[in-house]
Amino acid sequence: MKKVAVFLVTLMFLSSLPLGATQAQESQVTVEVNPNLELFSVVYILAFNGSDPFIIAPQDYVQDVLTYFAPYKEHEAVKYIREVLDESLPYYSRDSAMMDLGGRLALLDYLPNETNLGDLRPLAEFASESNFMEFYKAHKEDYLKYTSSIAPYLENVPELYREFFGFTYQEYRVELSYSVRIHPHAIFREERAYCIGYAIPSKYKAQMFQQVVTIFHELTHPPIMDFLGENFEFFKNKSYYLDEVRNQMPVTTSYDYGHFGSFSKYLNEILTESLAEYFALKSGVPEDFVKFRSLQLSTDLYLIQDFLREYEHFEKTRKENETLLDYAPIMAEHMEKWATPENISEYFKMRTPITGLWAVDRIKYMGKVIIVYGTQNPDKSGTEYDRETAEDYKRGLERSFIWFYGSSPEIIVKADVDLTDDDLKENLILIGGPVANKITGELNDKLPITFVRDEKGWSLKRNPGAVKDFHAFLITNENIIELSLDSTIPYDGSIGVLQAIRNPWNEKNFIIVLAGLTRYGTRSISKNQDFTASYKIFGNNYIELGFYKQ
Repeated sequence: MKKVAVFLVTLMFLSSLPLGATQAQESQVTVEVNPNLELFSVVYILAFNGSDPFIIAPQDYVQDVLTYFAPYKEHEAVKYIREVLDESLPYYSRDSAMMDLGGRLALLDYLPNETNLGDLRPLAEFASESNFMEFYKAHKEDYLKYTSSIAPYLENVPELYREFFGFTYQEYRVELSYSVRIHPHAIFREERAYCIGYAIPSKYKAQMFQQVVTIFHELTHPPIMDFLGENFEFFKNKSYYLDEVRNQMPVTTSYDYGHFGSFSKYLNEILTESLAEYFALKSGVPEDFVKFRSLQLSTDLYLIQDFLREYEHFEKTRKENETLLDYAPIMAEHMEKWATPENISEYFKMRTPITGLWAVDRIKYMGKVIIVYGTQNPDKSGTEYDRETAEDYKRGLERSFIWFYGSSPEIIVKADVDLTDDDLKENLILIGGPVANKITGELNDKLPITFVRDEKGWSLKRNPGAVKDFHAFLITNENIIELSLDSTIPYDGSIGVLQAIRNPWNEKNFIIVLAGLTRYGTRSISKNQDFTASYKIFGNNYIELGFYKQ
C-alpha cells in the first residue's frame, strides 16, 4: 500500500483561495463551496424555477439566484439541465445523474478556464455570459460562515488515517454545493481524496454535525476500499450478513446496488460508516449525536454498533505500528462469533430498530397498505376531520412512492369499523389516537408511546416495557440529547406522534400510528413525519425521535 509523507495541518482561511476554502501552506485539508458545483446549482435553480426537492438553499438565496440570473433563464445551459435531469424521472435516477455530474464538475478547474468540455460547454458559456463569478463573490460571507463551522472538526483527518491505515493522502478536498443536494460520494486521484456533496446551510448545529460525519464517511471510503482489497479473503464467507438484510428489506436492497449489490460493497459501507462515526467521536462530535446517527442507520447497516466497539478494541489492544490491516484477521474472527448462518435472523432482530423505513419497504414489497381513520370520536366533526386527514395522507404517500420508486403500491382508505379480520393482518397506517380510532385504542397499552389520561386530560408517555432497547432523543437547535426514559413529554395541543410497530395480527407486517392529542396534532404529525426513526413526537416547541427493537 502506498505511503506518503505526513504534513503538519493548520486550518486557516486565505482570501486568495477559492471562496470558502480552508487550507494550510502545506495543504492536506480543503473545505470549499466549489465554484463549478455552485454554477451547476444556480443553473438547476433556474431550470426548475426555484422549486424542486433537490434545492436546499435558504429562500432568500434562491430569490437572489432568480433575480440576478433572470435574463438567462432560457439559456442553453438551463435547457441542458432540464433535459439531463428531467423532473419526470424518479428520484433515484435524478439523484444518480446529479451525483455523476457533480463528480465530473468538482474535479475540473473553473469551467470557463477549461478546454475540451464536451457536453459541459453550455455551463461554461453561462458562467462567462452571466458573470457568475460576480454572484459567487457576492455570497462570500455565506460560504465562509458555513465552511468555517465544520472545518475545525476535520483538523485531525490526516493523522487519524495515518494511525489506522499506515498512510495518509497528500490532500483531502471537501467540495460542496451550497444550494442543491448532490449525493455525497468519494473520488480519489493519486494522492488526493475528494468528498463531493452539498452543504446544509442551517441554524441547527445538529445538522452541522451530520455534515461532519458525512464528510468523514466519504473520505473513509478510499482507505476502506484498499483495506478490503488486501483483506477480503478473511471476510468473504460472511456474506450471510448481507443475505439477511436482503431478506428483511428486499426493496431497499434491490434499489441501492451501490451499497447492497455484493457483500464486498455492503461490508465496505458498514466499515466506512462505523469508522467515520468513530473518527467523528475522536474529533469532538458529541457522543449523543453519534449514538443517534448509528441507531438511525442501523435499520439496514445493522452491524454498525458492533464495529464501533471493534475499533475501540483495536485501539486498546494494538501493538506499536500495528494498523487496521494487521487487525483484519481478528476482526473477521469476531464477526463469526457475533452471528452464524444458523442464528443470523435472531442477530438481525437484536441489532435492528423498528423504523418507518422498514415498514415502507414492506409496504412496497407487498404492494398494499390500508390507511385506517377513526370513527369513535363523540364529536362527528372530528371523525370527518380525520377522514380528510387520511385521504390527504393517501395522496401524499402516493406522490412520495411515485417520486422515489416510479410507482406506488395500492393504498386503501377505510374506517376502523369496516376492517375485516384479513384487513387487520395487512400493513396498516392508523390515523387518530385511542379516543378517535378503535384500532389505536385496542393497541394503546402495547404501544411504545402510549396515550394516558389523568385529571388534567390526555398526554403522551414512553412505554419502554412494550419493546426492547428503547432510546429517546430530544432534537434542539444546538444538539441531539439522549433523554431519560421517565422524563416528561410536555403537553402541547399541537403535539402528535408517529410510531412504527410490528403488526400483532401478522408480525411479518407493520403498523404505523399517526396520532395526536387532538385532531390537529394528528394532522400535524401526518405532515411532519420522519420514517428514519422508530418514532417521532412533534409539537410547536418540541421534537423527540427515538428507537426501539421488537
